[in-house]
Amino acid sequence: MHEPFNPHCSHCRKFVYCFSLDGPLADWGYCEEEVANGPPAEDELRSLEAAARQSNYAVLFSAPLPVYQETDDGCAHFVPR
Repeated sequence: MHEPFNPHCSHCRKFVYCFSLDGPLADWGYCEEEVANGPPAEDELRSLEAAARQSNYAVLFSAPLPVYQETDDGCAHFVPR
């Protein structure tokens, strides 16, 4: 059994928070397992953050980057922090 019991992204060593802590995407990030070519480029991340600040969240769901809001769905890649 995982500790904590539900394998939540915020408890996983592989989940990387990559947006400003005071921004609308503070609880968004990416899993290191899903970025084969290394972390997303800083300019791409800032572009997504700027769109979110303008309430243009559609850009997030159509972006080619594998960023998402932390979830508690569980994951086969889970490694406790």
